[in-house]
Amino acid sequence: MNISDKSRKSPKFFQFDKVLFTVMFIALPGIILDGIVEYNEGGLSVYFIRAIITFTIVTISLLLQKSGLIRKSRLLTLSVYTIVLGMMSSLFYGVLDPNFEFESFFLKVEVIVSLLFFAVGMLVHFRHIIFLLTINFLFIALSTFYYPSFPLEKLAFYFVIVSGGGLMAYFCQRLLVQLSRKVKEANRLISIKNEELKEMNQSKDDLFRIIGHDLRTPFYQLRSLIDMVDEVDNVQERDQIRAMIKEAADKGNNLLEDLLEWGNIYKKQSQVLLETKKISVIVDKVFAFSDLKTKNKEISLINELPKDLKVTINPAMMETVMRNLIANAIKFSHRGSDIIVKSEKIGGQVRIAIEDKGIGIRNESLYDLFTTEKNNSTTGTENERGTGFGLSIAKKLVEKQNGVLEIESEYNKGTTINLYFPHTMSA
Repeated sequence: MNISDKSRKSPKFFQFDKVLFTVMFIALPGIILDGIVEYNEGGLSVYFIRAIITFTIVTISLLLQKSGLIRKSRLLTLSVYTIVLGMMSSLFYGVLDPNFEFESFFLKVEVIVSLLFFAVGMLVHFRHIIFLLTINFLFIALSTFYYPSFPLEKLAFYFVIVSGGGLMAYFCQRLLVQLSRKVKEANRLISIKNEELKEMNQSKDDLFRIIGHDLRTPFYQLRSLIDMVDEVDNVQERDQIRAMIKEAADKGNNLLEDLLEWGNIYKKQSQVLLETKKISVIVDKVFAFSDLKTKNKEISLINELPKDLKVTINPAMMETVMRNLIANAIKFSHRGSDIIVKSEKIGGQVRIAIEDKGIGIRNESLYDLFTTEKNNSTTGTENERGTGFGLSIAKKLVEKQNGVLEIESEYNKGTTINLYFPHTMSA
């Protein structure tokens, strides 16, 4: 438990955050370097003080964000506008400085504006690009006013190259982001389709297992009856056995048709159609289907379900579930014992229990019973063999009918399979 919790938390700790990265590893280092350059060139000049004020505002904004008082988007916008307006403000006191180099200053401002409006546009909102371009236009207008001697075409050239380049980079990045989102969406849809294909393949495999599992009973009956024909000399008894052979063949044929009919829906993962049916009728039908097996092992099948008990189910699916569960109960019951199907109302649910007094299941084997990837077949009390997939198939079919399948078992004392369904009031 502790190991899995730590593994889930680790990615969050190392998660890359674009906004914090931009502020902490681009903006703040840039301000610090700019302050160092200004200090080396002019000592405690107004330009150095400007860098100190900018650094202080950005640092306070970062601390406010870490304290949860402002959002990360607000942190970035405050940092961007503080840096841009701080740099542009140098124009007003640069006029008074005879050593002020306007061209290098203007180019530096344009590069900073270009980089920062790209960042804030990508990480916050496009409107900030419009705001910053407007501020930049006003800055250029003031530059032409304060430095009328500076060539206007140079100002226009720097503005177009720097701002236009930043805009082009922004739109290219936006295009890449959109393409990336489309690729991710396409991969998500492909993943969904792959899962659907896996489910369809699994459903196909389950259907083959269901058909193979359920057809074992009529074939077992046919084989037993054919063996009996050779052992009987009485003509009348032979005729009775032939009639039973025909009945077993008809049961197998009807079973196969039923399985194929609803199997077309099951393998396509279509919505299961549920009906309100008397569950006792379905159990009686399954008992009749299993008649020869129970006679051979002298097992009594007892239906204690109320005749008027109705459950909302898919009849064909429920019949398959009951065939599987009754066949398992017969397989693992001792000769001469009873198998009882009974019910109990629990709150808004009805519990249908298939109870036997057979060999039971060891605790360590219970989990593997519902693993379809493994063949969990074990021999019955009289060396009967099976496919090993009966219970896992039954569980899936019960869940498709909004039910729950649970097992209670004690080794050498018996097993009870509990099916829980929403209770349907009798009409």
